[in-house]
Amino acid sequence: FQFGATLDMLIFMRVLGLHTRSYKLAAQTARRERDNLHSMAHTDPLTGLPNRRILDFAVSNAISARKPDELVAVYMLDLDGFKQINDQFGHDTGDAFLIEVARRLQAALRSSDVVSRLGGDEFLVLSSGLRNEAQVRELGEKLLKAMHEPFNVSGHICHVGLTVGYGIAPADGLDTRTLLKKADAAMYAGKQAGKGRVAGPAETTLAQPA
Repeated sequence: FQFGATLDMLIFMRVLGLHTRSYKLAAQTARRERDNLHSMAHTDPLTGLPNRRILDFAVSNAISARKPDELVAVYMLDLDGFKQINDQFGHDTGDAFLIEVARRLQAALRSSDVVSRLGGDEFLVLSSGLRNEAQVRELGEKLLKAMHEPFNVSGHICHVGLTVGYGIAPADGLDTRTLLKKADAAMYAGKQAGKGRVAGPAETTLAQPA
């Protein structure tokens, strides 16, 4: 009887241990799936950069936290010459190139700045705590210079330029949508003026037909 009771207890403990392990594995799997879903919802799957949703949230927070004497700048970045890289070397190289562009942009920015990928070869940058428009343009020029050195991607030497448009809070608006619209219009004006430059809302006005 004692032997049977002991055997039953051992079997019960074994089964309990297997169930506990199963529950732990299920919990770990659920956490991983939750983290993956969270990452997919908030980051660009190619570059790992924050996506548009996170940038919108960051811009709203930056505007709300802005001091009266500070500016918040939103930059729209579009690569000049990326299509030729895709056409010449293929989409795999194009994707690898975009990852390198993301890394180089991050290296050129301050730790407090946010760089995001909008899609394709368009990127967005948020910078806060700026003192004047000269400083806004200076950061835009720094982004241009970050693209000057050629990229070595998958054994291919790739050259690309950059056109940057920006909008500034509070002068150009106090919400994300308005600032992005201003930055996009300025970037388009920069493209029309010859690419490879930084353009602000003033250039947008000049670019409009009479």
